[in-house]
Amino acid sequence: MNINKLREQPKDWYSVKNAAAGEPAEVFIYDQIGASFWDEGVTPSNLIESIKSLKMKNGDTLSIRINSPGGNMFDGNTIYNYLRSIKQKIEVTIDGMAASAASIIAMAGDTIKMPENSFLMIHNPWMMVAGDSQVMRKTADDLDVMRDGAVKTYLSRTGDKVSRKELIKMLDEETWLGADRAVELGFADEVLEPVRAAALFDVSKYFDHVPEAVCQMKNEERNKRAQQRAQLNRLRVKG
Repeated sequence: MNINKLREQPKDWYSVKNAAAGEPAEVFIYDQIGASFWDEGVTPSNLIESIKSLKMKNGDTLSIRINSPGGNMFDGNTIYNYLRSIKQKIEVTIDGMAASAASIIAMAGDTIKMPENSFLMIHNPWMMVAGDSQVMRKTADDLDVMRDGAVKTYLSRTGDKVSRKELIKMLDEETWLGADRAVELGFADEVLEPVRAAALFDVSKYFDHVPEAVCQMKNEERNKRAQQRAQLNRLRVKG
């Protein structure tokens, strides 16, 4: 199959909506962050272009809704820095999960809200590399620099609720935060009523400490879709 054709297909989990009467403009980040071999994901270029197309005024509110397993850290940093630079008020809602690079983007919110069944996950940066021992040692040093950048971003949000030492330990351990704990530590501001996320991801093959609740949500969504397919097949047979 032609890869370019795949890239031309409409995105299911990334969209932008203009402001309705009395409502803010909305950006839905329901996809991985950054490009992969098979799919473009949410890249800085497409997101920034979409936001600029909204032609918002200074002081307008932009709602960012996130349900993402994360992805490319540099793309996450770029999106975060852009959102922090614009003159609109940023309201972030973590509809399902903001994991890895998506958690960096979430920190751009002037306010961050989490339904009580949502999650925020932080961990140390990863990198795939090939080379000799000198390359490996340099890569480890580079990863520490990247980690320190993430630490500064998180601490700029949490303030004195989390120390640098505590935060580094959380990154080392791959920490999943429910809504209540995220608010307690300053990563979020408000806990909302639970909602069913529109897109769920199988992150257990990437991360080591995925909460059982996340796996359960994925299984429930898989079963629901299987039931819908079975019902559709029965209707086709009857027709």
